[in-house]
Amino acid sequence: MKKIIQSFLPIFILSSQVFAIAGFGLQVGQSTFSVDKSTSPLLIDNPAGGDQLNVGSFTQNSFSNGYGVGGYLYIDAIPVIDIDIEGSIMGSLYDFSFANVVDTVDQQFGWGAASGYITLQKKIFKLNIPLLAKAKLSAGVGINKHTSTPMIDQRMLEAVISGGDLENGNLDTDELITYLDNNKISASGFHIQAGLQFKLLMLDSFLFYRQVIVDDVIPGAKGFSSLNLRLGMGF
Repeated sequence: MKKIIQSFLPIFILSSQVFAIAGFGLQVGQSTFSVDKSTSPLLIDNPAGGDQLNVGSFTQNSFSNGYGVGGYLYIDAIPVIDIDIEGSIMGSLYDFSFANVVDTVDQQFGWGAASGYITLQKKIFKLNIPLLAKAKLSAGVGINKHTSTPMIDQRMLEAVISGGDLENGNLDTDELITYLDNNKISASGFHIQAGLQFKLLMLDSFLFYRQVIVDDVIPGAKGFSSLNLRLGMGF
């Protein structure tokens, strides 16, 4: 056993002398944002013709924040800067209701987004713990691309409920998938971020804050922020 440890020790020591030239792993995070409550008329066709009839209201309640998961890959072999590539998804649940003079129906739906990030980072501060570990503070800027789902409304419900009967019809899953695909929201933006990387032998961990500037991904907002934790391997 002693010989085995001695044979692997130089590899561990070498890996701890410098930060990994590349690495990959998993990421979790919480995004901070808020979406306001909105209410619109609940309209039906007029049997006598002419304008639609207002028979009630459709309400999408406010909600805030989302949780995400994803993966990352970074390259630290280029002088001066590091390249970081990330793919992630995030989502949140919210309540909605539609009401007429007789009844109110309360339900819950989900909002989600798939995102990709490319970031150029630069080291600001580095701390060495001889033989075993290193810590590094970095900051960076980059570009991002997002695809998010639309908010639920009367038009969506009528498209995905069999027969368009909001009170008695059943959800058609295939129609829901088709609707979300046909009405997805795509947007691109940029971001800034800063965080701490801690490396123990070949194990990597990151904790960083990111501010994303992008329109339309979050309804009614021009961006969002997030706090993220990564765990992975460097080599």
